[in-house]
Amino acid sequence: MSKSLGTGMNPIAQIETYGADATRYGLMKMASSQDSTFAEGAIEEGRKLANKLWNASRLLIQAGVTTVDERPAALEERWILARLSATQAAVEGNLAEFDFSHLVDELYHVTFDDFCDWYLEAIKPRIYAGDQDALATAAAALERLLKLLHPAMPHVTEEIWSYLPARQTRLIVAPWPVAGDATAAGALDNVKAAAERFRRSGVMPSLDGDEERIFNAVVKPERLLQRDGDVEGERARLRGEIGRAEAMLANERFVANAPAAVVEAEREKLERYRRELDAIGD
Repeated sequence: MSKSLGTGMNPIAQIETYGADATRYGLMKMASSQDSTFAEGAIEEGRKLANKLWNASRLLIQAGVTTVDERPAALEERWILARLSATQAAVEGNLAEFDFSHLVDELYHVTFDDFCDWYLEAIKPRIYAGDQDALATAAAALERLLKLLHPAMPHVTEEIWSYLPARQTRLIVAPWPVAGDATAAGALDNVKAAAERFRRSGVMPSLDGDEERIFNAVVKPERLLQRDGDVEGERARLRGEIGRAEAMLANERFVANAPAAVVEAEREKLERYRRELDAIGD
C-alpha cells in the first residue's frame, strides 16, 4: 500500500462490507508486479463469485447428493472435468510464480462461466429427473473446484466442503487433486459459438445430439428470440468481420510488428467468423 499512489485501504472495513473471502480475492486480483491503484470493484467481484459458488453448491446439496464419484457419461461432464484439469495446470503455474492476479482470473472464469453458467445449466434436467450418476459426478466436480478455489477463498469453500457427504478431513488439509486428462477442454467450443451467434442474431444453429441438448438447456432459445432471426443481417455482419480480419492479416506491417499473441488471436477470429458463416450458409 502506498499513500502517494492512493493505494491505501482499511481491510477491516472491506471485510465488514464484503466479507473476508471477497476482500482476499479482490486484493489478489489487484496484486501484480506493477504499481496498482486500489479498486473496490475487484472486491465486489469476489463477493459476486462467492455468492455464485454458494448458490450453485446449494443446488447440488438440496438435490440430495449422497455420493461423490466421477461417472462421466455425457459430453458436458467430460468437458467440465477436462476444464478443471486445464485450470489446475494454470493455477499450479500461477501459484509457483506468485502470480495471484492471473490465478484468481482463472478461478473466476472456470467457476462463474464454465461450472455455473454452462455445466450446471446443462445437467439441471438430468438432476431434476433423479439421475444419480449425474449428481455424483457433479459433486465430484464441485469437490475438485473447491480445492482449486481454497487458496483464494478459504472460508466459503471450507463451509461448502462440510456439507458434502463422506468428509474425512477439513478442506484445508485435504489432498490436492490429481489433474486428469484435459484434452476435452474445448469440447463445448462449437456450442458456445452457436450460443453467442444466436443471442446476437436470433439465428438458430444446426446442432445435433449432445450439442443440441446442451444448447437448449443452457441458452433456452424459447425464452429469447425465435427461429425467424435476422439471417441476412448476421451474414452481412460476418462478411464484414471476415473482410476486416483478412485486411489486417494482409497488412505486412501489422503481422511483423504486432505482438505474436495479437496476430494469432486475429487469425483465430477469422477462422471462427468463417465457420459461423458456413454454419448459416453463405
